[in-house]
Amino acid sequence: MNNEIGRCLKLKRRHLRRNHQDKYQDRKAGTAFEWNSGMGYSMWILLLVLSFARFAWATGDLVRLYEWSPGNTLAPIILPVKSGETPEQAATRYMRELQRQPELMELFEGRTPDLALSGFKPLNENSRESRALLIANLPKDYGMNSQRVINFKKIFAQSRHSSFILPMNANLGLSLEETRDLFKQISEKFPFMVAMGGDDVEPTLYKKQNTHSRNTIPTRDQFEIQLIKSYVAQEKGFLLGVCRGSQISAVALGYQLMQDVPFHVGDKVSHGNDWHEIQVHKTKHNILGSLVPNADGKLLVNSLHHQAVIYKENGPLQLAAQGHDGVTEATEFKNGRGLLLQFHPELMNNQLGSKILWRIVQQKNVVMPSRCSKIFAL
Repeated sequence: MNNEIGRCLKLKRRHLRRNHQDKYQDRKAGTAFEWNSGMGYSMWILLLVLSFARFAWATGDLVRLYEWSPGNTLAPIILPVKSGETPEQAATRYMRELQRQPELMELFEGRTPDLALSGFKPLNENSRESRALLIANLPKDYGMNSQRVINFKKIFAQSRHSSFILPMNANLGLSLEETRDLFKQISEKFPFMVAMGGDDVEPTLYKKQNTHSRNTIPTRDQFEIQLIKSYVAQEKGFLLGVCRGSQISAVALGYQLMQDVPFHVGDKVSHGNDWHEIQVHKTKHNILGSLVPNADGKLLVNSLHHQAVIYKENGPLQLAAQGHDGVTEATEFKNGRGLLLQFHPELMNNQLGSKILWRIVQQKNVVMPSRCSKIFAL
């Protein structure tokens, strides 16, 4: 916290110096407007300390977030620790409750992740603006062989962001109030959240019968939808959704899905496991459009899906790209706080894929207010 206070004081001094210089110039021009802040330097220090103490108190009532680095994961796992629990007890609780979930255990083929009860430490309060949270939805996300986690982590590290993994149904064993506090803390402490690719979304969650969806796990989907709803509603960070992540984010925002693209649209464009062109549309924030090199507005992307978002007007999303068959390939949040992609930039392994993720980090920095801005009118 001391580093953060020092950083904010430096910004405040710079801000006051700028105001003083502006006022001096106004005096020379005869247009000075006198004002008195009524607050000395020592009072600003006191305000900072009290403000940060208030933030810590407000976010630490019911659960505390710990980094869990058991030694065999690609990034630290974020573990919610209840009041009165040790991190070891919290990890044991999560594993025990995981075993009691038939749907999740089927996904894990009856075996819980092999994670040592060690490597715990409280989440560092001073690195908030450089964190990326990856939502796990497959067993491989808990190990060392998830190519998407490897690639996300590598590219985010190049932009000086540290990657963390949120385990599936991270609220196992938490009460409703504790779950709400977990979601609140995630929104406050992770300005960048990634919903990754994976299995199909349970159709009943967007009020449809299952006609073509596969490998659905309602328990997992319900948790992710509630998390995404909370994260989006609090408007404190940026959400990236990739493939399934795009679809489940759209469902959380009230959209429906096309359950099988070949059945509904045909095979004019190969979406299953191939590369194809997409037509990029200009949007309010033009996150994806700013990367189009040619006037024709086309990008060549990879494709690993059989479902897609059914776009509708007058919602919170703006259509950002389509395939030549009209299938939705990208949407952007109208408030600039999210980008949903049907393709996989983290698996493209080319310059465009890296540029897309770099552009997303830039947009996250644009919409992400620093802590200082909440204390000072900078």
